[in-house]
Amino acid sequence: MKLSVCSGGYTRFFIHDTSEALRYFANLGYQAIDLSIDSSYDGLLDDPDGSHAKTVKNVAKECNLLLYQAHAPASADPTDQKLVKNLEKTIEVCGYLEIENLVIHPFPTDDISQAIPLNAEYFSQFTPLLDKTGVKLCAENLGNYNDVRHHFKTAEMLNGLVDKVGKKYMKVCWDTGHGNLTNKDQYENVTKIGSNLGCVHIHDNYYPIFVPGEQYAFDAHNFPLFGNINFDAFIQALIDINYKGTFNLETDTPNRRGHRDFVYNGEVTLKLKPIPFEIRKKSDEMLFYIGKYMLETYGLWED
Repeated sequence: MKLSVCSGGYTRFFIHDTSEALRYFANLGYQAIDLSIDSSYDGLLDDPDGSHAKTVKNVAKECNLLLYQAHAPASADPTDQKLVKNLEKTIEVCGYLEIENLVIHPFPTDDISQAIPLNAEYFSQFTPLLDKTGVKLCAENLGNYNDVRHHFKTAEMLNGLVDKVGKKYMKVCWDTGHGNLTNKDQYENVTKIGSNLGCVHIHDNYYPIFVPGEQYAFDAHNFPLFGNINFDAFIQALIDINYKGTFNLETDTPNRRGHRDFVYNGEVTLKLKPIPFEIRKKSDEMLFYIGKYMLETYGLWED
């Protein structure tokens, strides 16, 4: 299984250049990329002559990086017409880059009975473009322990959406961190998703965390093995369903932190928030070795 990482950890926080991000991660040893089109900030969705996408494709080939999956822009509003245009452009970019799996966020609804019909109707509008490009949408599990509007937290709901849209056009992206925040059994849900699993988001957090007067859960996107997710259960599930995708790490550590603001002399003090690039590079090196260790332990590492 190839070790993958999302490009957004680089393009969101440091240099807004996808091609540079590919070279950066390839030099660290990563074998595949989850292209963060939702946070590329460098023009992949505003590329009228296709020159930027062409450069990204050439750099990926030059670096021997598999472009296996991407993350689409998202919104909580299904009436957002800008989102429709951005999703169409994202699908076209993925088609050109030969990225088969495009992760999307299903919309929240007040009524769980409307969750599958509303989302199926919305995402089915893209099926002609999906036919043309060969791209598949991958519905991601979302939500938090106290979230009553995000209903795609379980294999049953995700598989139901896939069945409604059609297996030709949709798969599932299982996010380990979101699964933990919603207190779902990783092994049970991944094995139930089965052949519908197209790709994964791997990161860690602590759930539940109890603090005085409240229960707190934060989508921290920590390195795997730095929280309380049982990754033995998750990896065994991947093996048992004969998962053929990449082992994709979607971490934001050490940039994403859920601390409370500190106000000093009337101003919010965030001197330590901007992580220096050299520290980030060391952390990305460590992340590579953590991912490699996890794969090697289960005999899944692919040279």
